Amino acid sequence: MSETEIKFVVRDNPLEALKDAVFPLLKEKGVNIEEQGQSYLQNDYYDTPEHLFQQHKIGMRVRGANGEFEQTVKTNGKVSGGLHQRLELNVPLANEQPDLTLFETMQWPEGEDGKSLNSRLTKQFGTHFSRTQFDLVFEDAEIELVVDIGEVTAPQQQNASPICEIELELKQGNLLRMFELASLLPGKLPVRLSDTSKAAQGYQLLHGVQNKISPLPDFLPLTENVTTEEAFCQALACGLRHWQVHEHLFFETQSPKMLTEITRAVRMLMQTVSLYLPVLQCPALLALHKKLMRYAEAWLWQDDLQSLRMLLSKKSLFNKRLSRYPALLSYLQGRQAGLLQAHDPQSKLYEDTPSLLKLSIAQILQEKPWRGAVTGYDLPLMEHAKGWLSQGWQTIQQSMPIQRQMHAANYTSVEVLLRQTLFNGFLVADLFAHSRGHFRAPWLDILTGIDELNALLLLKKSVFDAELAEQRELLEWVQEKTQNLLRVMERSRQAAMSGEVYW
Repeated sequence: MSETEIKFVVRDNPLEALKDAVFPLLKEKGVNIEEQGQSYLQNDYYDTPEHLFQQHKIGMRVRGANGEFEQTVKTNGKVSGGLHQRLELNVPLANEQPDLTLFETMQWPEGEDGKSLNSRLTKQFGTHFSRTQFDLVFEDAEIELVVDIGEVTAPQQQNASPICEIELELKQGNLLRMFELASLLPGKLPVRLSDTSKAAQGYQLLHGVQNKISPLPDFLPLTENVTTEEAFCQALACGLRHWQVHEHLFFETQSPKMLTEITRAVRMLMQTVSLYLPVLQCPALLALHKKLMRYAEAWLWQDDLQSLRMLLSKKSLFNKRLSRYPALLSYLQGRQAGLLQAHDPQSKLYEDTPSLLKLSIAQILQEKPWRGAVTGYDLPLMEHAKGWLSQGWQTIQQSMPIQRQMHAANYTSVEVLLRQTLFNGFLVADLFAHSRGHFRAPWLDILTGIDELNALLLLKKSVFDAELAEQRELLEWVQEKTQNLLRVMERSRQAAMSGEVYW
């Protein structure tokens, strides 16, 4: 069978808040709430020594509860903004030993079968938690709500990570009711929408969490005859996935560079809606665009954080020189810590806005509301792509004409427009695979240069604010560095302006 779920990570045990703040609202709407009690679930996850299941995004567990055992296989399926849709197969067992041959309809990876896999299974990790279950009966839907409190353990690593989750599963009926229910939770509880399964948590515990960014592709992958609607949905799903991945990694690693990727994802989503809105215009997309613009503004402080990270990085162009000034480095580190403390991203990401935004996007991906408002959404994307790209690049070229001498302020003033135009290219350039990279390369170099200019401008201000003894010496170096950078950027601009368009 297939399952459709929405999962939230919660900061604290949410049972009391659910009963006090959420269930009364549901009862007012005529929803019947039946508490099914509490059980303790012991789940052991299995894989082959070469982690074949993990490679193919398959979760295989044996669950024990009250002396009864059941084995389950879940395939990767589709995850979009916290909405999980995937195949799930369950088979009862006589004891806690798995038997994959009992999954008669399961399609195993090519060249494998249940018998050969079963002989190679080894226990990898466990998820052990208490589950409190409620059945919510709407007029046209039945939804199971469970609260799971416990931990993921990897015995060989002698390590554990907490489980504190609310899961909603649509048992039958109208999917809209699950979105309505999910939208009640943010604001009433400190929750954040999550697409990280308990199995994924276990594998991270087993192998460790790498403090490594999962970059966006160079271009959004598109098929030759992709429709406008299909390309838009792919872009939204890509942006959401990038957001969710790096939000999870931020909480696992506390690395500020993950916040840069969250900001990048929000800006990409905002530009995606902006680009497609004239073609798919409907009230739901107009509302989403306004929400994304407001939320993007709430992350503007992250631009200074990114500049500080660049200045403090041991891999940066500035490290060799700045390492001579420990007092300045200390001041910059203090500014970085102050920004993080002032904006408190750990709390910000548990606020209602990000979860409600993700739910809105997931619901839009499911319902495709433009279908009732416009025509032409099923036309090939190519009918729009050339015009979109031409309009964007004409605006950029008008903003930095070839005859103008560009100073730092000129470049920073076109930063937002350049990012938007490059995002447009990211979204549709896969339709023009033959020459897109050559055209985009110098523009991307200019954007990298703008990032470095922003870091130098922040450094200049910091040198003044810190009142260092070496102030004059440092300011001269910043000025020299800025002029050198502007000369390099000018060469990139000349190359960019003379490049032939790929569309």
